[in-house]
Amino acid sequence: MKNALKIAYIFIAGLGVFFINDLRILSGIILLHLIFFFTIKNSKKSLRFLWKVKWFILIIFLFHAFSGENDISILKIKNWTLALSFDGITKGAIMAGKLIAMLLITQVVRLSMKGKEFVSGMTKLGLSQSSSEIIDEIIVIVSEEKGGGNGKGKNKNKKQGQTNEVQSKDVLFRGRVGNIPKKLLNKINFAKERFANNPNAIVASSALSVTLIRMVKIAPGLPLAPGHKNILMFPVLIYGILKSEKKQAGLQVGFISGVLHFTMGFGKYGPLGILQFALLGWVFDLTLKLPFKKDNLFFLMFVGAIGGLARVSSEIVLAFAFGMPNAFYLLYLPYIISQVSFGIASGFISKALLKTNNNEQQEQKSIQ
Repeated sequence: MKNALKIAYIFIAGLGVFFINDLRILSGIILLHLIFFFTIKNSKKSLRFLWKVKWFILIIFLFHAFSGENDISILKIKNWTLALSFDGITKGAIMAGKLIAMLLITQVVRLSMKGKEFVSGMTKLGLSQSSSEIIDEIIVIVSEEKGGGNGKGKNKNKKQGQTNEVQSKDVLFRGRVGNIPKKLLNKINFAKERFANNPNAIVASSALSVTLIRMVKIAPGLPLAPGHKNILMFPVLIYGILKSEKKQAGLQVGFISGVLHFTMGFGKYGPLGILQFALLGWVFDLTLKLPFKKDNLFFLMFVGAIGGLARVSSEIVLAFAFGMPNAFYLLYLPYIISQVSFGIASGFISKALLKTNNNEQQEQKSIQ
Protein backbone atom coordinates (compact mmCIF):
# COMPACT_ATOMS: atom_id res chain seq x y z
CA MET A 1 0.00 0.00 0.00
CA LYS A 2 2.98 2.30 0.65
CA ASN A 3 3.92 2.29 -3.05
CA ALA A 4 0.36 3.14 -4.08
CA LEU A 5 0.31 6.07 -1.63
CA LYS A 6 3.58 7.40 -3.06
CA ILE A 7 2.17 7.37 -6.59
CA ALA A 8 -1.05 8.97 -5.41
CA TYR A 9 1.11 11.66 -3.79
CA ILE A 10 2.69 12.45 -7.17
CA PHE A 11 -0.68 13.23 -8.72
CA ILE A 12 -2.37 14.80 -5.68
CA ALA A 13 0.55 16.92 -4.45
CA GLY A 14 2.39 17.27 -7.77
CA LEU A 15 -0.61 18.55 -9.66
CA GLY A 16 -2.20 20.11 -6.58
CA VAL A 17 0.50 22.80 -6.39
CA PHE A 18 -1.09 24.45 -9.44
CA PHE A 19 -3.95 25.55 -7.17
CA ILE A 20 -1.58 27.30 -4.72
CA ASN A 21 -1.10 31.01 -5.37
CA ASP A 22 0.94 31.97 -2.32
CA LEU A 23 4.66 32.37 -3.04
CA ARG A 24 5.62 31.70 0.60
CA ILE A 25 3.80 28.36 0.64
CA LEU A 26 5.29 27.37 -2.72
CA SER A 27 8.76 28.32 -1.50
CA GLY A 28 8.24 26.16 1.59
CA ILE A 29 7.14 23.19 -0.54
CA ILE A 30 10.17 23.60 -2.82
CA LEU A 31 12.58 23.89 0.12
CA LEU A 32 11.08 20.86 1.88
CA HIS A 33 11.34 18.66 -1.21
CA LEU A 34 14.87 19.89 -1.94
CA ILE A 35 15.82 18.61 1.52
CA PHE A 36 14.12 15.28 0.74
CA PHE A 37 15.85 15.20 -2.65
CA PHE A 38 19.37 15.61 -1.23
CA THR A 39 18.78 13.02 1.50
CA ILE A 40 17.76 10.29 -0.99
CA LYS A 41 20.50 7.74 -1.64
CA ASN A 42 20.26 7.08 -5.36
CA SER A 43 23.15 7.04 -7.85
CA LYS A 44 20.86 8.46 -10.57
CA LYS A 45 20.03 11.55 -8.50
CA SER A 46 20.62 14.76 -10.45
CA LEU A 47 19.10 18.23 -10.84
CA ARG A 48 19.38 17.87 -14.61
CA PHE A 49 15.57 17.56 -14.79
CA LEU A 50 15.34 21.27 -13.90
CA TRP A 51 17.99 22.17 -16.47
CA LYS A 52 15.85 20.53 -19.16
CA VAL A 53 13.04 23.04 -18.59
CA LYS A 54 15.17 26.13 -17.85
CA TRP A 55 13.96 28.02 -20.92
CA PHE A 56 10.32 27.17 -20.31
CA ILE A 57 10.61 28.39 -16.71
CA LEU A 58 12.40 31.56 -17.83
CA ILE A 59 9.76 32.30 -20.47
CA ILE A 60 6.96 31.82 -17.92
CA PHE A 61 8.65 34.24 -15.52
CA LEU A 62 9.51 36.90 -18.10
CA PHE A 63 6.10 36.93 -19.78
CA HIS A 64 4.45 37.70 -16.46
CA ALA A 65 7.21 40.01 -15.19
CA PHE A 66 6.79 42.34 -18.17
CA SER A 67 2.99 42.46 -17.93
CA GLY A 68 1.03 44.84 -15.71
CA GLU A 69 1.95 48.31 -14.46
CA ASN A 70 5.16 49.94 -15.74
CA ASP A 71 6.93 50.04 -12.37
CA ILE A 72 10.55 49.69 -13.56
CA SER A 73 11.12 51.26 -16.98
CA ILE A 74 13.85 49.55 -19.02
CA LEU A 75 13.43 50.84 -22.56
CA LYS A 76 11.36 53.61 -24.17
CA ILE A 77 10.74 53.99 -27.91
CA LYS A 78 8.33 56.85 -28.65
CA ASN A 79 4.98 55.76 -27.16
CA TRP A 80 6.14 52.20 -26.41
CA THR A 81 7.70 51.30 -23.06
CA LEU A 82 9.36 48.09 -21.95
CA ALA A 83 9.00 47.88 -18.19
CA LEU A 84 8.90 45.42 -15.34
CA SER A 85 5.88 45.14 -13.08
CA PHE A 86 6.16 44.37 -9.37
CA ASP A 87 2.90 42.42 -9.48
CA GLY A 88 4.08 40.69 -12.67
CA ILE A 89 7.37 39.65 -11.06
CA THR A 90 5.47 38.15 -8.12
CA LYS A 91 3.03 36.35 -10.43
CA GLY A 92 5.89 35.09 -12.62
CA ALA A 93 7.71 33.75 -9.57
CA ILE A 94 4.52 31.98 -8.42
CA MET A 95 3.97 30.38 -11.84
CA ALA A 96 7.60 29.28 -12.14
CA GLY A 97 7.47 28.01 -8.56
CA LYS A 98 4.44 25.83 -9.35
CA LEU A 99 6.30 24.05 -12.15
CA ILE A 100 9.48 23.64 -10.08
CA ALA A 101 7.46 22.29 -7.14
CA MET A 102 5.65 19.74 -9.34
CA LEU A 103 8.91 18.51 -10.86
CA LEU A 104 10.65 18.28 -7.47
CA ILE A 105 7.76 16.32 -5.93
CA THR A 106 7.81 13.98 -8.92
CA GLN A 107 11.57 13.40 -8.74
CA VAL A 108 11.60 12.85 -4.98
CA VAL A 109 8.97 10.11 -5.26
CA ARG A 110 10.48 8.56 -8.41
CA LEU A 111 13.99 8.39 -6.95
CA SER A 112 12.69 6.87 -3.70
CA MET A 113 11.16 3.93 -5.61
CA LYS A 114 12.59 1.14 -7.73
CA GLY A 115 10.97 0.33 -11.07
CA LYS A 116 9.15 -2.72 -9.74
CA GLU A 117 7.89 -0.76 -6.73
CA PHE A 118 6.43 1.88 -9.03
CA VAL A 119 4.68 -0.77 -11.13
CA SER A 120 3.42 -2.49 -7.97
CA GLY A 121 1.95 0.80 -6.78
CA MET A 122 0.33 1.44 -10.17
CA THR A 123 -1.23 -2.04 -10.07
CA LYS A 124 -2.79 -1.32 -6.68
CA LEU A 125 -4.19 1.91 -8.12
CA GLY A 126 -5.89 0.08 -11.00
CA LEU A 127 -3.21 -0.79 -13.59
CA SER A 128 -4.24 -4.03 -15.33
CA GLN A 129 -2.31 -7.20 -14.56
CA SER A 130 -1.27 -7.63 -18.21
CA SER A 131 0.10 -4.08 -18.40
CA SER A 132 1.90 -4.59 -15.10
CA GLU A 133 3.55 -7.79 -16.36
CA ILE A 134 4.57 -6.08 -19.62
CA ILE A 135 6.14 -3.12 -17.80
CA ASP A 136 7.93 -5.45 -15.37
CA GLU A 137 9.42 -7.49 -18.21
CA ILE A 138 10.41 -4.42 -20.25
CA ILE A 139 12.26 -2.92 -17.27
CA VAL A 140 14.28 -6.15 -17.03
CA ILE A 141 14.98 -6.23 -20.79
CA VAL A 142 16.01 -2.58 -20.92
CA SER A 143 18.34 -3.12 -17.94
CA GLU A 144 19.95 -6.00 -19.84
CA GLU A 145 20.30 -3.86 -22.96
CA LYS A 146 21.93 -1.04 -20.99
CA GLY A 147 24.34 -3.22 -19.08
CA GLY A 148 24.88 -6.09 -21.50
CA GLY A 149 27.80 -6.67 -23.80
CA ASN A 150 31.52 -6.06 -23.43
CA GLY A 151 31.77 -2.90 -25.47
CA LYS A 152 32.00 -4.59 -28.87
CA GLY A 153 28.43 -3.69 -29.68
CA LYS A 154 29.19 -0.02 -29.18
CA ASN A 155 32.16 -0.18 -31.53
CA LYS A 156 30.04 -1.95 -34.08
CA ASN A 157 27.42 0.78 -33.89
CA LYS A 158 30.11 3.41 -34.34
CA LYS A 159 31.36 1.68 -37.47
CA GLN A 160 27.82 1.46 -38.80
CA GLY A 161 27.33 5.17 -38.09
CA GLN A 162 30.36 5.94 -40.28
CA THR A 163 28.87 4.23 -43.35
CA ASN A 164 26.86 6.05 -45.99
CA GLU A 165 23.49 5.41 -44.40
CA VAL A 166 20.55 7.71 -44.99
CA GLN A 167 20.33 10.48 -42.41
CA SER A 168 17.12 11.60 -40.76
CA LYS A 169 17.40 15.05 -42.36
CA ASP A 170 17.02 13.21 -45.68
CA VAL A 171 13.74 11.78 -44.37
CA LEU A 172 12.56 15.23 -43.34
CA PHE A 173 13.53 17.15 -46.49
CA ARG A 174 13.69 14.47 -49.21
CA GLY A 175 11.44 11.65 -48.07
CA ARG A 176 14.34 9.17 -48.25
CA VAL A 177 14.17 6.36 -45.68
CA GLY A 178 17.12 4.12 -46.53
CA ASN A 179 17.47 1.20 -44.14
CA ILE A 180 15.71 2.87 -41.20
CA PRO A 181 12.48 0.80 -41.66
CA LYS A 182 14.57 -2.38 -41.72
CA LYS A 183 16.29 -1.37 -38.47
CA LEU A 184 12.97 -0.54 -36.84
CA LEU A 185 11.54 -3.89 -37.95
CA ASN A 186 14.56 -5.63 -36.43
CA LYS A 187 13.82 -3.88 -33.14
CA ILE A 188 10.16 -4.90 -33.36
CA ASN A 189 11.05 -8.51 -34.19
CA PHE A 190 13.51 -8.58 -31.29
CA ALA A 191 10.74 -7.32 -29.02
CA LYS A 192 8.29 -9.90 -30.39
CA GLU A 193 10.71 -12.71 -29.57
CA ARG A 194 10.98 -11.51 -25.98
CA PHE A 195 7.18 -11.58 -25.66
CA ALA A 196 6.45 -14.63 -27.81
CA ASN A 197 4.38 -16.31 -25.07
CA ASN A 198 2.50 -13.20 -23.98
CA PRO A 199 -1.16 -12.92 -25.13
CA ASN A 200 -0.58 -9.17 -25.63
CA ALA A 201 2.64 -9.67 -27.60
CA ILE A 202 1.94 -6.90 -30.14
CA VAL A 203 1.21 -4.31 -27.45
CA ALA A 204 4.19 -5.42 -25.41
CA SER A 205 6.62 -5.46 -28.33
CA SER A 206 5.48 -2.00 -29.48
CA ALA A 207 5.99 -0.54 -26.00
CA LEU A 208 9.42 -2.17 -25.76
CA SER A 209 10.39 -0.89 -29.22
CA VAL A 210 9.36 2.68 -28.33
CA THR A 211 11.45 2.45 -25.15
CA LEU A 212 14.48 1.05 -26.96
CA ILE A 213 14.29 3.90 -29.49
CA ARG A 214 15.07 6.30 -26.64
CA MET A 215 18.28 4.33 -25.97
CA VAL A 216 19.56 3.38 -29.43
CA LYS A 217 20.55 5.73 -32.25
CA ILE A 218 18.81 4.06 -35.18
CA ALA A 219 19.01 7.01 -37.58
CA PRO A 220 22.51 8.57 -37.85
CA GLY A 221 22.67 12.34 -37.97
CA LEU A 222 19.35 12.69 -36.15
CA PRO A 223 19.05 16.47 -35.64
CA LEU A 224 18.69 17.69 -32.08
CA ALA A 225 15.42 19.51 -32.71
CA PRO A 226 12.12 19.22 -30.81
CA GLY A 227 10.22 16.12 -31.91
CA HIS A 228 13.12 14.46 -33.76
CA LYS A 229 12.26 11.06 -32.26
CA ASN A 230 8.77 11.30 -33.80
CA ILE A 231 10.29 10.00 -37.04
CA LEU A 232 11.02 6.70 -35.29
CA MET A 233 8.39 6.42 -32.55
CA PHE A 234 5.28 7.16 -34.60
CA PRO A 235 5.83 4.37 -37.17
CA VAL A 236 6.34 1.83 -34.38
CA LEU A 237 3.14 2.95 -32.65
CA ILE A 238 1.16 2.88 -35.91
CA TYR A 239 2.56 -0.55 -36.78
CA GLY A 240 1.59 -1.92 -33.37
CA ILE A 241 -1.96 -0.54 -33.55
CA LEU A 242 -2.57 -1.92 -37.06
CA LYS A 243 -1.17 -5.34 -36.17
CA SER A 244 -2.99 -5.64 -32.85
CA GLU A 245 -6.54 -6.92 -32.47
CA LYS A 246 -7.15 -4.88 -29.31
CA LYS A 247 -9.61 -1.98 -29.70
CA GLN A 248 -7.53 0.51 -27.67
CA ALA A 249 -4.07 -0.83 -28.51
CA GLY A 250 -2.60 2.64 -29.02
CA LEU A 251 -3.89 3.91 -25.68
CA GLN A 252 -2.40 0.90 -23.89
CA VAL A 253 0.94 1.12 -25.70
CA GLY A 254 1.05 4.86 -25.04
CA PHE A 255 0.23 4.50 -21.35
CA ILE A 256 2.77 1.70 -20.84
CA SER A 257 5.42 3.71 -22.72
CA GLY A 258 4.62 6.76 -20.58
CA VAL A 259 5.01 4.81 -17.34
CA LEU A 260 8.29 3.32 -18.57
CA HIS A 261 9.66 6.71 -19.62
CA PHE A 262 8.65 8.15 -16.26
CA THR A 263 10.32 5.40 -14.21
CA MET A 264 13.50 5.68 -16.30
CA GLY A 265 13.75 9.44 -15.87
CA PHE A 266 12.94 10.50 -19.45
CA GLY A 267 10.59 13.36 -20.15
CA LYS A 268 10.44 16.85 -18.70
CA TYR A 269 7.03 17.26 -17.13
CA GLY A 270 6.68 14.43 -14.63
CA PRO A 271 3.23 12.82 -14.47
CA LEU A 272 2.10 14.91 -17.44
CA GLY A 273 4.53 12.87 -19.53
CA ILE A 274 2.52 9.70 -18.83
CA LEU A 275 -0.67 11.45 -19.89
CA GLN A 276 1.09 12.82 -22.99
CA PHE A 277 2.08 9.34 -24.20
CA ALA A 278 -1.38 7.94 -23.40
CA LEU A 279 -2.99 10.80 -25.33
CA LEU A 280 -0.68 10.15 -28.29
CA GLY A 281 -1.69 6.48 -28.42
CA TRP A 282 -5.39 7.35 -28.10
CA VAL A 283 -5.12 9.92 -30.92
CA PHE A 284 -3.54 7.30 -33.16
CA ASP A 285 -6.33 4.86 -32.24
CA LEU A 286 -8.92 7.37 -33.42
CA THR A 287 -7.18 8.61 -36.57
CA LEU A 288 -6.37 5.11 -37.81
CA LYS A 289 -10.10 4.32 -37.74
CA LEU A 290 -10.74 6.90 -40.46
CA PRO A 291 -11.90 5.36 -43.77
CA PHE A 292 -8.61 5.65 -45.68
CA LYS A 293 -6.09 3.09 -46.92
CA LYS A 294 -3.77 2.55 -44.00
CA ASP A 295 -0.66 2.41 -46.19
CA ASN A 296 -1.48 5.60 -48.08
CA LEU A 297 1.46 7.98 -47.73
CA PHE A 298 -0.58 11.18 -47.43
CA PHE A 299 -2.86 9.60 -44.83
CA LEU A 300 0.14 8.43 -42.79
CA MET A 301 1.64 11.92 -43.04
CA PHE A 302 -1.65 13.35 -41.77
CA VAL A 303 -1.68 10.88 -38.87
CA GLY A 304 1.92 11.89 -38.06
CA ALA A 305 0.97 15.58 -38.07
CA ILE A 306 -1.87 14.96 -35.60
CA GLY A 307 0.55 12.93 -33.48
CA GLY A 308 3.00 15.85 -33.50
CA LEU A 309 0.30 18.11 -32.11
CA ALA A 310 -0.47 15.53 -29.41
CA ARG A 311 3.21 15.55 -28.44
CA VAL A 312 3.05 19.25 -27.53
CA SER A 313 0.00 18.67 -25.31
CA SER A 314 1.98 18.96 -22.06
CA GLU A 315 3.31 22.40 -22.96
CA ILE A 316 -0.12 23.60 -24.12
CA VAL A 317 -1.81 22.35 -20.93
CA LEU A 318 0.83 24.08 -18.81
CA ALA A 319 0.50 27.29 -20.82
CA PHE A 320 -3.27 27.33 -20.14
CA ALA A 321 -2.68 26.54 -16.47
CA PHE A 322 -0.22 29.44 -16.20
CA GLY A 323 -2.55 31.83 -18.03
CA MET A 324 0.05 32.61 -20.69
CA PRO A 325 -0.87 35.42 -23.15
CA ASN A 326 -1.34 34.85 -26.88
CA ALA A 327 2.17 36.13 -27.56
CA PHE A 328 3.53 33.01 -25.83
CA TYR A 329 1.98 30.73 -28.46
CA LEU A 330 3.52 32.87 -31.20
CA LEU A 331 6.93 32.50 -29.57
CA TYR A 332 6.34 28.76 -29.16
CA LEU A 333 5.23 28.33 -32.78
CA PRO A 334 8.68 27.13 -34.05
CA TYR A 335 8.61 24.37 -31.41
CA ILE A 336 5.12 23.28 -32.50
CA ILE A 337 6.13 23.44 -36.19
CA SER A 338 9.18 21.26 -35.46
CA GLN A 339 7.07 18.62 -33.68
CA VAL A 340 4.48 18.55 -36.48
CA SER A 341 7.15 18.53 -39.23
CA PHE A 342 8.87 15.47 -37.82
CA GLY A 343 5.43 13.90 -37.38
CA ILE A 344 4.66 14.48 -41.06
CA ALA A 345 8.07 13.09 -42.07
CA SER A 346 7.34 9.94 -40.03
CA GLY A 347 4.75 9.07 -42.71
CA PHE A 348 7.58 8.07 -45.07
CA ILE A 349 8.98 5.68 -42.45
CA SER A 350 5.51 4.34 -41.55
CA LYS A 351 4.72 3.50 -45.17
CA ALA A 352 8.12 1.89 -45.73
CA LEU A 353 7.87 -0.06 -42.45
CA LEU A 354 4.47 -1.51 -43.37
CA LYS A 355 5.74 -2.33 -46.88
CA THR A 356 8.94 -3.96 -45.56
CA ASN A 357 6.92 -6.08 -43.15
CA ASN A 358 4.50 -7.17 -45.87
CA ASN A 359 7.40 -8.08 -48.19
CA GLU A 360 9.07 -10.18 -45.49
CA GLN A 361 5.82 -11.99 -44.77
CA GLN A 362 5.36 -12.77 -48.46
CA GLU A 363 8.94 -14.06 -48.69
CA GLN A 364 8.35 -16.34 -45.70
CA LYS A 365 5.14 -17.69 -47.26
CA SER A 366 6.89 -18.38 -50.58
CA ILE A 367 9.67 -20.28 -48.75
CA GLN A 368 7.09 -22.38 -46.89
